Amino acid sequence: MERKISLSDLRKAVDEAYAAVEPIKEGEINPRNLNAVAGQFGITVVLTDGTTISKGDTKVKAPMGSIIHLPLHSVLFSQLGVDKVVEKSGKCPANRLAPKPKGLAFGAHGIRAFSAVEPTGDPESKWNLYENRMIDLMGSAPELTDNVYEYLQKEAAETKTAATLKESGYQLYDDTDLALGLYLKALAMGASTEQLAMMGATVAADGVNPSTGKIVYDGELSQSLVGLMAAKGLHKMNTPWLVKAGIPAKSSFGGTVLGIIPGLMAVAAYAPELNSVGVSVKAARVIMELARRLDLSVFASARVKFVAD
Repeated sequence: MERKISLSDLRKAVDEAYAAVEPIKEGEINPRNLNAVAGQFGITVVLTDGTTISKGDTKVKAPMGSIIHLPLHSVLFSQLGVDKVVEKSGKCPANRLAPKPKGLAFGAHGIRAFSAVEPTGDPESKWNLYENRMIDLMGSAPELTDNVYEYLQKEAAETKTAATLKESGYQLYDDTDLALGLYLKALAMGASTEQLAMMGATVAADGVNPSTGKIVYDGELSQSLVGLMAAKGLHKMNTPWLVKAGIPAKSSFGGTVLGIIPGLMAVAAYAPELNSVGVSVKAARVIMELARRLDLSVFASARVKFVAD
């Protein structure tokens, strides 16, 4: 079974979803998001053929936060293969590693992921691989938000993040300070909804950037990347999110949410005000509203195709 949706229907749904969500005045800005402007709001949809629809503040570059796992794991899957990455993550039943320390100010799994990037002991090469992968996925370069990066470094020092990791027995695959430094820098990289939606569309298009036409990675890896998003998505919202929205997604403390429907499109939304579990109130709501208006879900049996008017 196949459903066809016109591009005019998509544009109308974006406009209507934006209008429905824009008046919401809820949430608080994360203290780490130093450059945020209250009330900013934007949404971008990019189809796998490169068609782009944007509304609102879509060029604002907000810290990527946990969305970094998409480019980061695309590098890891390319280097090591999916099975080996799962094993090194400690999620493989045959390879149970020591649990992450409690009360850590930063994501231990993200730090571990950077430690697993090859080559070992070479932070410059690791970062170049990661940065180039971001650029290839987005088709343009994100920007380091210097004051956010400095804030995160200070927070990590004050909370003794590196010392806690070293003392806990939590397994890393490279030097702790090296991996932590790369992780913090990645968190502070600023990207717009236009860039993130293009990155998501590249994943949806099996690793081919719709804008540049570049083959970024082996297309077979996309299903694992989207699977990772579904499994480790919107923090404590993930289960109700997938049930209600039906779109695998990742979010950032910067106020961005990125969702992907494989073979079809990606949608990124931004608003800096977060709910109690650290997810943008309006960004999550507008993606959910868009999915509802177009009846989109990765769990639906019908294959959806966007067609010209």
